[in-house]
Amino acid sequence: MSSEIIKANIEVHTIMADQYNSEPHFRPENQAKVKNILKELRNKGGKKHLDLGCGTGFIINLAKDLFEEIHGVDVTKAMLDKVDISSGNITLHNIPAENLPFNNDYFDIVTAYSFIHHVENYEAILKEAFRVLKPGGIFYIDLEPNKLFWKAISEINEEKVSDLSDLVKKEINSVLHTDEIVQKEFGIDKEIFNKAEYIKNILGGIDPHEFKQTSLDIGFSKCDVNYQWYLGQGSIMHGVSFEAAETIEGYLQKINPLSEGLFKYLRFILIK
Repeated sequence: MSSEIIKANIEVHTIMADQYNSEPHFRPENQAKVKNILKELRNKGGKKHLDLGCGTGFIINLAKDLFEEIHGVDVTKAMLDKVDISSGNITLHNIPAENLPFNNDYFDIVTAYSFIHHVENYEAILKEAFRVLKPGGIFYIDLEPNKLFWKAISEINEEKVSDLSDLVKKEINSVLHTDEIVQKEFGIDKEIFNKAEYIKNILGGIDPHEFKQTSLDIGFSKCDVNYQWYLGQGSIMHGVSFEAAETIEGYLQKINPLSEGLFKYLRFILIK
């Protein structure tokens, strides 16, 4: 990662560290969802866990009773200072994820939750994760921006926004104007914020098909791609019912690849 991108991430996340745990993915229903995924991965075997871009400890908090040895990596010390390490099995490292201080074939599982889009080149992250994973080890990546969704939203003519539903208007605002919202709320310069979310805000997200091919080229034996959080899913969960949201998700998943562009985020499960 270039020093410019690292500097932007440190600046942005130092300012936002105190409020970071109020991000939507910290909601109880999402924590329960991710906890179940971690349990399934742990049940496949392994005791050593590495979390890349660990932030304030979203994944670590969910994993600390599942693994005997946990390491968290992040470039922003203010975020690491928020991590609860009282369980005694957690070690934190204030370093970039592109140069890890671990031996080859050391970890059973590596995780990266809402992190990959903050770097300049995700291939470098994949290579390091591959190196430190044991043969058969798992790299779990989640909450990454789906380039197919970002492209569809970006191509909407904003002059016609008044004709669109509130759900679509909300997503247009989220995808295209978060930098303005952050600048107003936190005083963070838009350019700095966009550099801190380089792959999302400057490159327009991750192409799931390109990502899968890159991971296989690096040497991973398998890469499962999952599409997550369709447009308006949160609004339906909290405005209608969790059951209704689940029914719609099930239908959209069944009609993939036709629905790929309707999902905002991507999850990847890679096997070494």
